[in-house]
Amino acid sequence: MTAQAAAPEKTGEERLRSRALEALRAQALAAILESDEPMRTVDVARAVSDGFDLDLNEEELGGLASVVRMVLDSDPLFSQSNRQWDLALRMGRAEGDRRKPVERAIEDFVDLLGGPAEPHPVSVLVASVYGRLPEYYERMIERVVPVRPEFFPMPENRIGIRRWLIDLSSDDPEDVEYDNFPDTSAVEAVRKLAKGVKASDPLAHARAIIEKAGEPVDNRALLFVTWCAFPDVDPQEVFIDLYEQEDLALERGPSWVTKTENRRVLEAIRDLVGEPEAAADFVAAAVPAEEEEIGILAPTTVRVSDEDLDQVWEFMRQAESRTYRVPELCQQVLEAFPGSRTYGGIHDSLLNRMREDPRFHWVGAERFRLAGTVPPELDTLPEGLTYDEREYEAEEGEEGDRAVDPREWKFNLDQQVMHYLVQDIGDDSTALGTTPTRLESSPPLHHYVAGTRYLRHADRGFFPTEPEIGQITLIPKQGDRFDVWINSRLGLVFGLKEWYEQNLPWVGGHFTVERTDQPDEFRLDYGGPEDVEPLMNIPLDRLQQLLALRADAAEHALPLVEIVQRLLKAHPEGVHFVMLFTELNVVRRSRRAQLASALSAQRFFSQSTQEPGLWLFDEKRAQKGKGKKKGGPRRPMRDMIDDEDEEFEYE
Repeated sequence: MTAQAAAPEKTGEERLRSRALEALRAQALAAILESDEPMRTVDVARAVSDGFDLDLNEEELGGLASVVRMVLDSDPLFSQSNRQWDLALRMGRAEGDRRKPVERAIEDFVDLLGGPAEPHPVSVLVASVYGRLPEYYERMIERVVPVRPEFFPMPENRIGIRRWLIDLSSDDPEDVEYDNFPDTSAVEAVRKLAKGVKASDPLAHARAIIEKAGEPVDNRALLFVTWCAFPDVDPQEVFIDLYEQEDLALERGPSWVTKTENRRVLEAIRDLVGEPEAAADFVAAAVPAEEEEIGILAPTTVRVSDEDLDQVWEFMRQAESRTYRVPELCQQVLEAFPGSRTYGGIHDSLLNRMREDPRFHWVGAERFRLAGTVPPELDTLPEGLTYDEREYEAEEGEEGDRAVDPREWKFNLDQQVMHYLVQDIGDDSTALGTTPTRLESSPPLHHYVAGTRYLRHADRGFFPTEPEIGQITLIPKQGDRFDVWINSRLGLVFGLKEWYEQNLPWVGGHFTVERTDQPDEFRLDYGGPEDVEPLMNIPLDRLQQLLALRADAAEHALPLVEIVQRLLKAHPEGVHFVMLFTELNVVRRSRRAQLASALSAQRFFSQSTQEPGLWLFDEKRAQKGKGKKKGGPRRPMRDMIDDEDEEFEYE
């Protein structure tokens, strides 16, 4: 980077540190190109130290390694796996443009290296794009450099490229300036330095300008101003002569400095080694901008290689029974960290490749498990959630169960069975609609015991519906976050049993779930023992009575109508349909239509005229009905109804 091209707001110290980091990057690249295998960060740092002839102790080497790691991690040219760095191209993390002619790639890579380069490192870069061995391209480079117009030979078998020189297709200095410099600011800066310089030859003229500057001088601007002073000189010869001067150095850009000025860069590197955290503010200035890098390697795509995917699989095998998130795998296995330049590309590539690889099973958002490790019980209906579909015969002289057509249900039961609290798995008449923003929950006993929560059809869009079996995280206001499973086909949330037992009463507890800004994380809000659903709140002593009735009903095969009678006898003031249904399902798993039929089939079940919706049992009418039927055949419900005695109350 030249002084003229530096951002105006940067101080001299900031520009010096940026140059130091750029030098580190170039030296690290040279070390990696020289190695046949990926290198540990500390080994790259040691090679950089040797390249700069720095005498560092172990503590200083550790500081240099920290700075080197930041530089490498911020540049898409590099990538790492298993704590070892290499070219992203060579690791399969990026793809070069094979449509580009090889000669153009050679030219771009020489420019990338920042100065006259030997054939070997250039051939390694070219091979990483085009796929053959570096030796093949090294021989090609040696053949094409002397004959192709894009290149010119340099001493020590190095390669120079014409884009570093100036185009002299005209003899007029103004035309040459116009042809070569869309932005003339660098030329103007060198012209000011050239004022007063008296030299007998082009080399002396150029040297005097460099020595006078005290900071980097743009190479092409220097060649142009020197040519203006000595029109007969060949800019290529001036460039080679400057390169052979032992007291001058060529920095990336390219730009020229004195050895004294170059030593300031080495001292700046030493300063960064002593305080590596300070380098973070300057890393972005030291690496090429994304659009510049694209010009070199375009189009490139950061991607996860087959080897990376194998490492992820091996890592997950260490604990096969757990779920892994893609960010965790990026950091723990691929050592790609949020904030680094390539993290987004690696993250997205890993996510896509894991979804396509049969060794992994996607369980929602960024979560994966090894194939075959999703608990099989998540795809079956838990015990206790199925309905009792048996037919129960009444004893002689007792009332039995009858199915009543819904069109003949009384007391607006067709509306009462639509209450959202009585919709359950396999017995749900809600419809898909607007997704709720807040999920209210009050699990009945059978869901409490199973540790599940049913998602009504109307609630299905609240949680992710893909994949069919997925995992989410619930975050309580108190206590630790925990993971649960969702089967979108069954409409069941699994994995709530432990939280239920630690927080909710057996029946009637109430809690809410709300979204967060993460698609697989949800807030769980429970207000404590006072947070109950009134229509389902069954006190413990009543629950014990219901469990006793459950055992009795199972032992004596009681018909549903008999169970409902016993339930209503405990509520002489009446009970809401939801509470009656909740109690019934403690005693026996039943559908809404079964309860509605039982209530509609018998005259001794009625609603309160003062409080519509509260169900009552009429003991006298029940006894009267028994006397009429005793000893005779059972008749259909409609034949038993005495229109004069029956009272239909509607809400």
